[in-house]
Amino acid sequence: MKRITSVSLMLLILIVLMIAGANLAHTASQSVTVNKVKINYIEQGEGDEVLVFVHGYNGSLGNWKSVLEFLPKEYHAYALDQRGHGQSDKPGSYQLTEFVEDIYAFSQELGIEKFIYVGHSLGGKIGYQFALDHPEVLKAMVLAAPAPAHDFIPTEQRAGFIGMVTSAFGSPEGIRAFFGQTANPPSEKLLNELINDAMMADPTAKEECATWWIGTNLEPQLKDIRVPTLIVAGAKDDLPVEWERRYANEIKGCRFEVLEDSDHYFPMESPQKFVDLLTSFIVDVTKQ
Repeated sequence: MKRITSVSLMLLILIVLMIAGANLAHTASQSVTVNKVKINYIEQGEGDEVLVFVHGYNGSLGNWKSVLEFLPKEYHAYALDQRGHGQSDKPGSYQLTEFVEDIYAFSQELGIEKFIYVGHSLGGKIGYQFALDHPEVLKAMVLAAPAPAHDFIPTEQRAGFIGMVTSAFGSPEGIRAFFGQTANPPSEKLLNELINDAMMADPTAKEECATWWIGTNLEPQLKDIRVPTLIVAGAKDDLPVEWERRYANEIKGCRFEVLEDSDHYFPMESPQKFVDLLTSFIVDVTKQ
């Protein structure tokens, strides 16, 4: 009897280790080449609902790790490093349309017919353009603290603003100083993650992304988006919640939610709250 129990225990341990190994392998970093650029990504879950997570300015796929930990495994999720960021290639060209076409090509290369786009910050502005250019592959779109859709810096001040941003994000000290001036600075843990991500980003990407981030006006086209959309804002974000509410009102049928006591980085610091909104929205969309 003892031998049977011992053998059973060994088999149980082996099965657990095999499952753990499979899970680790499933979430290990992978890469695919699209538009001559190697895109680094991770994948988890095996459900029918496919989600593609897109990070923001100077970010990486690591920005979504907390969200992915709370995301139910019945959702098939991908998170990618965009060109010029994280472990993806740095080709030296970073226009808005290139980011859009990378994500589209990524979905096609992996055989994803339709998916739910989830973008944070600059990934939100990319999402607006993606929904306009490739609505046929989108089942829905969720934008967390999306970057402004309109061109919010006067033309004569843009060069100075771009110089300030790229300079600030050029060194760990500059990044600390930049966030130290915000109304709700990130936690020390998150700040260190943001610094590591920014230092991996191509300096050219920092400049070019900042240029179209502040100088591209997509607001007049928001009325043409026909994809079910959820916009989530943080009540304590330095970006005005009123802007995001305005964008939501311009997108037909868009749902708008505000997370109280949350700032710009709520997907990282309040992942459970965000996942709750995300999954509730997906359930409602798939019922339609």
